[in-house]
Order: sequence, then structure tokens, then C-alpha cells
Amino acid sequence: MKIVQKIAVVGIAAAFVALTAGCASGPKVTVAELENKGTLMNVATPDWIKTYTASGISAVQSQSQYKDKYCIIGEETGVNKQFVLAWADSFSAQQRIGAMLRTNIASEYQAKVQGAAQTSGGADTSSAQGAGSGEYNQQIDNSINAVVNVSYSGAQREADWWSLRRRYNPDRKDAYTDEYTVYVLYTIPKVELNRQIASALETSVSQDSALYDVTISMAQQILQNGITDWLASE
Repeated sequence: MKIVQKIAVVGIAAAFVALTAGCASGPKVTVAELENKGTLMNVATPDWIKTYTASGISAVQSQSQYKDKYCIIGEETGVNKQFVLAWADSFSAQQRIGAMLRTNIASEYQAKVQGAAQTSGGADTSSAQGAGSGEYNQQIDNSINAVVNVSYSGAQREADWWSLRRRYNPDRKDAYTDEYTVYVLYTIPKVELNRQIASALETSVSQDSALYDVTISMAQQILQNGITDWLASE
């Protein structure tokens, strides 16, 4: 359970942006930014933060400066500033890439297995026959683990940012919580990450595996189309 903190903030400029949301069946909640990484140095909030907090990572990814790169953003919230800053210091793109691959490759396998199960004959027959079996699911898990545990290279830490926000009910301003949120932005060349993931997939299964055709198909799709949609789904 989060501890309610009351913090007196002195000398912070006025005109903070507040977002208020409410509905007839629930209490109103107001969120106001009290300070951020740029407050003391009078540095404006960077565009990537504004875009990310307003519209998500897909909007950041669509910006022209990132057309040849994937954007990977880590985010953590807590009531202790030192905790969230320490989290940001220890965050690596590998963590997020691994989590993203585990979720999306599992979904891709399931989709392709279901498609194969509905197909009679052809190259996917062996996959269809194995669908749903415990052994087959174990092969999928083994393949996913092999891909996730690869040390992907080429990611560069571009920037980080933190913000202190207050959440309260406008009708009870004496009861509120103050939370710090930290953001970390990494980028990695699209071609480089696509190649590494495709290679990891191809080497995660043997040619006699029931997963082989499905896995090679996934690797080819990544080389051709990339993983932008995967990042946006995280």
C-alpha cells in the first residue's frame, strides 16, 4: 500500500497543467505536476516526454527523428524519489526487449499454430498435429526462452526524465498522494534489432522440430516488416 505523503513545495512557478477526470459513479481525481527534472534549471519538458505521456510510445516512434530506430521507454512510479531514480539508473533496454519479445512471440506462435491447425496438408501439417499437446507447448516455451535470453546489442540510452505529480480529489484537497515517475528512453537501429531477433528465432529450433516452419516464417516476417507494432503494444 502506498504511503500518503504531504510535501511543501516552495518557489515553484505557477501555471502547472492539471488533468481532471471523473464520472457519475466514481470520485473525481485531479493530477497536477509539482516539479520535474528541469524545474531548478528552468529546462522545458522535452518533446518525447510530452508525446509519450499524452499519446503513448507509438506516437514517439512515429516522429521523423526515429524513423530508422526503435524507441524503447522504461517507466516506473513510486513515492520515494531515490528509489525511482535508482531504478532508472539500473534500467536497461535488454529488460524491456526481453519482456516485449516474450509477450509478442508467444502471441505470434499461438496465432500461427491456430492457423496451421485449420489447414489440412501442406508444410504446416506437422505443426497442426502437435498443436495443443504438452510437448508442443514445451517446445514453444523453450524457443521463447532462448530468444528472450539473447543479449541484444546496439541500444543507446538517449535521455531520462522524472516528474513529481500530486493526485487528489478537488473536493478534498487535504487528502492527496504525491508520486514520482521516472522515464528512460533508449533507441536501437531497426535493421540491427530485426536481424538479431530473426537470427535468435532461427537458431532456437532444430530442423526436425514441429516448430521449425512456423519459427522460420516468423523470422522472415520480422526481417521484412519489423516489430514496430510489438513495441506499441507494450
